Amino acid sequence: MQKTKGIGISLPKEFMQKIDVERGDVPRSRYVLRILEKQYTFDGKKVAEGCSLDREFETLGSSEPETIGD
Repeated sequence: MQKTKGIGISLPKEFMQKIDVERGDVPRSRYVLRILEKQYTFDGKKVAEGCSLDREFETLGSSEPETIGD
């Protein structure tokens, strides 16, 4: 059974630019996952059971180009 599911989302260009600046060399998908995990915590404990999904993506890379074009 898969623990993850690939999805696609659309974000405003301004969000993408901010994410790309802040994430540095971290893959975009991993960076966004970390943001979501931080959002879904309560008193320092994960709302969902289990540990961080971030560890399962050792070889995860962004499929998006490193810069945003027009």
